[in-house]
Amino acid sequence: MSGKRLSQALKTRDKFVIVTELCSGPNCNLAPINKFMEAFRNSNGLDIPDEFDYVGITNPQSPGGVANIDPDVILAHLRQNDLLGELDFIPHLSCKDYNSDALVSRLYGYRASGIESILALTGDKPTVAQGVFDLESIGLLNKMRELNNESYIKAKPDGLEKVNTFFAGAAVSPFKYTEASQMQQYFKMEKKIRAGAEFLITQVGWDWRKSAELMRYLKDENLDTPVLGNVYFLSTLTPAPRLMHDRKLPGCFVSDEFFKKIISESVEDHIERAAQQVAMYKSIGAAGIDLGGVEDYQTFIKILKRAAEIGESWEAYKDNLCWPAKKSWYLYYETGEKVQLSKPKRKFRQKNFDFMHEHIINPESTVGKCLKSTMQVCGMDKAKGFCYSAFNGIEKPIKYWLFECEECGDCYLPENFSYCTIGGCEKGLDNAPCGDSTEDGYCCNNLDRICIGEYIYKAAAATEGGLEKLRARSNKPRMPELEHSASIVNYILSKDHTVKCPIINIGEMVHASIPNTGEVMKALHKLDNWDTANSRELEYIHSLIDQQARDGADYIAINLDAFGEDDPQLTAELMKKYVRLVRKWSHGVPACIDSSDDNVLKAGLAEWYNTKQKVGVPLINSIKEHTIDEIMPLKKDYKFKFIGLLVADEKQVTSDDPIGELFKIAEKIFDAAVNRYGFKPDDIFFDTTVFPLAIDMPMMPGQSGFTYRAFETIKRIKTHPQMKDCHCSLGVTNSVRDLPGRKIGVARAYVEVAMRYGLDAGIVNPSHKFGLKPADPELVKLVEAFAKIDGDSENLNEAMKLMGEFCSNNRKAVK
Repeated sequence: MSGKRLSQALKTRDKFVIVTELCSGPNCNLAPINKFMEAFRNSNGLDIPDEFDYVGITNPQSPGGVANIDPDVILAHLRQNDLLGELDFIPHLSCKDYNSDALVSRLYGYRASGIESILALTGDKPTVAQGVFDLESIGLLNKMRELNNESYIKAKPDGLEKVNTFFAGAAVSPFKYTEASQMQQYFKMEKKIRAGAEFLITQVGWDWRKSAELMRYLKDENLDTPVLGNVYFLSTLTPAPRLMHDRKLPGCFVSDEFFKKIISESVEDHIERAAQQVAMYKSIGAAGIDLGGVEDYQTFIKILKRAAEIGESWEAYKDNLCWPAKKSWYLYYETGEKVQLSKPKRKFRQKNFDFMHEHIINPESTVGKCLKSTMQVCGMDKAKGFCYSAFNGIEKPIKYWLFECEECGDCYLPENFSYCTIGGCEKGLDNAPCGDSTEDGYCCNNLDRICIGEYIYKAAAATEGGLEKLRARSNKPRMPELEHSASIVNYILSKDHTVKCPIINIGEMVHASIPNTGEVMKALHKLDNWDTANSRELEYIHSLIDQQARDGADYIAINLDAFGEDDPQLTAELMKKYVRLVRKWSHGVPACIDSSDDNVLKAGLAEWYNTKQKVGVPLINSIKEHTIDEIMPLKKDYKFKFIGLLVADEKQVTSDDPIGELFKIAEKIFDAAVNRYGFKPDDIFFDTTVFPLAIDMPMMPGQSGFTYRAFETIKRIKTHPQMKDCHCSLGVTNSVRDLPGRKIGVARAYVEVAMRYGLDAGIVNPSHKFGLKPADPELVKLVEAFAKIDGDSENLNEAMKLMGEFCSNNRKAVK
């Protein structure tokens, strides 16, 4: 799709950006859109003031929850009739009508249609149909970012320029008048930005102080996301003023005084107010405006021309742009000082919940451990049987009575400070609230109930550190397969969203020896200021880092040794830059600084802490027997954990006890780390090295295989009284080198078998979820065979037989 792009206009900020929201008329009539676009085409946009850049049109998806023509159809109609011209098309995509899979399908469709900018919304509750809300705005933004990452990661190095990505937008409402509702809006806005929102469009509202408050908040929090102010042409030409006043359009507020003013005015007065609002947004620092409610192109031009005339003198019209609620809460006093947020006392309900959750329904508490053991003994982990059914039958009515529980089976009560966002929310959102609350904090979809976001905020404010947790936490989408199951059983047995990967994931993808990544890195480093300038190559690296963090990586490994063969100093300087990129894009996941060069390790470690921001403890890969006194002394200056590499020389490999030799190296590293340099056992990761299964054959008769040695060494370390709390890690990808196919499946089996020996960490691609998804039994059998090559010829023959069968069955056809 050629022509103007909203993304480019917001990045360059050459002019004040204008987009218009166009909707079909009564009975889904396309006439208003046709009329507007035909007038624009005939004028060629020459009547738009020079200071404005008319970029495109936005199109809502069934606004107000009333079924309407889909944006896909509008786009096809505009193109078919040559009405769109050079303008960008920015559809709204909401979660009210589609489940997660359908939303992804629509996103693929938009990408195929050349659509780049999309406004991701939770959506209005349907007025007739049942809303879906399988995801909400944060979940949808995450999906869009993941699709962008996927596009880059799967692209060939010479095809990065052809990668199509989404420019995702999100909504924010600064027009709330209770502390809880307003702060929740700002918190959720920040969550949307972290999820991938690259621009914001405000909700409609007529309170210049609130508009300025939003811009001030973004500045104070160092958020540079561009904002499009929503200027709605509110006129008695349509029923919009009455519907907003009567709370018939959720999230839109028109006060009694404002409504009286509107109905007493002429259309020219309405045009004037819209123009004043455009000038106001331009003056206070917004990047542009989204002008809605204008069906007539000439009215659109009048508003823009009058706004240009008003310019910076908009403050003379403040009274005409300030129609707040009677009881109004603002984050900043008129003097500019920030107000002190409230600190309510914890309620009896919350105290009881916290006590129950901390001391009873807690897998780590004494009672919780007993519950877990009892549940497992009774077979409740299989989610069936008398005990499970009886427990579930008791749980359901109690949780319904206490929390309005809707039996999702994946309970977020602890994260929401004892409130349920399914039973307690009209939309059943994962991350409440939406933007539909009234000016006094009630749900506009059900005026008889207070918005659940109000309750959650007040409970968080009453908890020590609660607001910080609420602000930082974004709940994952609930697991649909758990619906109607026993949520307490799922929580105690870690079968819900709290499930943790049993192995520590060290993300492996930022590695210069990976062919595609290495090529991109080489091209990237040829660019001037490559680590700060916009480029497709840098976005590729961004995607690698971001996606690994989203997939659950515990560390993001950086290995640049492929650049150090001719110039070791170059590798050290590059490591500093990549460390900064990980710190910037990893969502708080610490770096694993990986190099065979000690100077590179030192440079990366120093750079990781070269910041004022709080950072996690990094991992160093690796310390060897002969580098103990080179790297470990850094402990006095920096906190770090490390991988101790257990590398055997030729003499040790051919010895009668190679496992004992490897264990001696581990003992030496452990002794130095714990007894001389103050490391804790938990700070140590031992890597017994991985040998490819495809060539894991003993060098001499009677010798053990390398897989056997690695696994048995892990077992000895993890069963040692002093070393049992150390971690054992493997570079899992090396195990499947040279195999003809099913590499991920074999790697999954490799991890599953290694975990039986004590493996609890791995250098892996986190998206594969090793240790969580079960492996193919036949592949497990293959790995088990190699784990048994202890020198016995029968075991060796069995492993070779299974490998031969595997290679034969997975040989690729010759073209």
